[in-house]
Amino acid sequence: MPVRPILAASLLALATATTVSAQDAATRSTTRGFHLGAALNGSSIQLSDDDLEDLDVERESGSGLSLSAGYNFTPQFGLVFNVGGANMSSDDGDYALGQADFGARFSFANPARALVPYLEIAYTGLSAQQDDTEVGDVELAGNGVTGAVGLNYFFNPKLALDVNFRYTTGEFNTLKIGEESVTNEDGVGVNTGRFNVGVSWFPRGGR
Repeated sequence: MPVRPILAASLLALATATTVSAQDAATRSTTRGFHLGAALNGSSIQLSDDDLEDLDVERESGSGLSLSAGYNFTPQFGLVFNVGGANMSSDDGDYALGQADFGARFSFANPARALVPYLEIAYTGLSAQQDDTEVGDVELAGNGVTGAVGLNYFFNPKLALDVNFRYTTGEFNTLKIGEESVTNEDGVGVNTGRFNVGVSWFPRGGR
């Protein structure tokens, strides 16, 4: 049996398989267009104001859910909105922590890879609320700036694992007790951390 035809056929099959594999990876790493996401989060918060140094303020933690929606104008740049809530544990009773981010995402997309790392910078609204206290419902509200690092791993052209960590620094400047509200421009410093594990859906897929 001739050797050359067999060798040529083998090389052709290998080249075809390589091309298909590369095309498959390219479709999986497409990030352009709308995307929606849902995740479980582990959250933490700590007051970090100089006026509280003598109080030995500890970091408190909890868990909850996060939802996100965004639009990537190119595979590398887009806008994203993320909202998350968590039930936090405290020695003074549990409370709800809410955070909403709106900002820009910079993706490091490569057509040859299904793994797409990304960075985000965002403006964040903060809220910590404890219900049914001795003085009524108590809420602290404020804002901050968030930086995030994450990655998408595409299982198929439309569905990706989404893992990210978000760190927010800002301040609470509004206190609401019952129906009474007080705002102070010189608020109380705060920082939070959020670790999210979930999935993202890209309707456009590999198109």
